[in-house]
Amino acid sequence: MEYRRDRVSLSIYMAGCLFDATADLLALTPNPGPDPAALFDRFIAWTAREPRTPAAPHPQPPASQA
Repeated sequence: MEYRRDRVSLSIYMAGCLFDATADLLALTPNPGPDPAALFDRFIAWTAREPRTPAAPHPQPPASQA
């Protein structure tokens, strides 16, 4: 909830996590190294998406009187 209304700060924070994760993965598995596109998708790409908001309920038509 800390970054709920601050997508830029969330992206910056996640970029730092991406940097740290890349260094860790290179140390663990240097050949082949981590796939940059996959790491970007996992850490950064989703932060640009707008948060989903619940759909508004559809109004019900008034009940007809008989």
